[in-house]
Amino acid sequence: MIALISDIHANIEALSVVLEDIQNHKVDKIYCLGDVIGYGPNPRECIELVQQCSEFTLCGNHEEAVLFNAQDFNPKARRAIDWTREQLNSDSYDKEKNYQLWDFLGDLRKRVREDSILYVHASPRQPTREYVLPKDVKDPAKLDSIFKEFEDSEICFVGHTHIPGVFTKDLQFFYSKTLENRYEFKSHPGKKLVNIGSVGQPRDGDNRACYVLFDGETVEWRRIPYDIQATMTKIRAVEDLADYLAVRLEEGR
Repeated sequence: MIALISDIHANIEALSVVLEDIQNHKVDKIYCLGDVIGYGPNPRECIELVQQCSEFTLCGNHEEAVLFNAQDFNPKARRAIDWTREQLNSDSYDKEKNYQLWDFLGDLRKRVREDSILYVHASPRQPTREYVLPKDVKDPAKLDSIFKEFEDSEICFVGHTHIPGVFTKDLQFFYSKTLENRYEFKSHPGKKLVNIGSVGQPRDGDNRACYVLFDGETVEWRRIPYDIQATMTKIRAVEDLADYLAVRLEEGR
């Protein structure tokens, strides 16, 4: 059994309860699909925790932005990236600890393939930045191009949009909630793109943390409540983190 986590966004309260829930299942490995940081108030703590627990962590667009630049981010998101960078360079911590965090980010891969399964943050076509949204089922050219990038893989797991569900090669999207948070791959022929949702900033109208359990045949989305108010309070205590970053956690959007 594998646990898949993604889009933690420096939300230590959400990450902590997810890891506690994972311990209640027979999980052999934890894979992280990126965006450990960005938006939230605890980037250092989340990086350290993911370092300890994950078999591998992928590079998301927020890691890429912190490492290089955030030119394509909106002003509020860019401000959060700049603040995150400052936290990772903080003089309050030993320089060696700061170097360790930066080394971890710098070594992140953009894709991992295991047998017939591909893992990326965003899309097999653009691993860190492309958004694959439910509305894209109306764009056959886009989805066909994305599925071609699977090559020999039958399944591709992604995060990035924070909207959990399954895209199928015949241009359908199934929200995890309409699947009752469970999907058997044999139920539908052909390749699938599976979005595992977001641990730290869900955007599907459900404000509970979201992650996936995968046993090779079935995907189960787990929805776990956490102390949202605690995270909101910490966000609001940081001048460089916009208030809407707190509000959206409560709304699940």
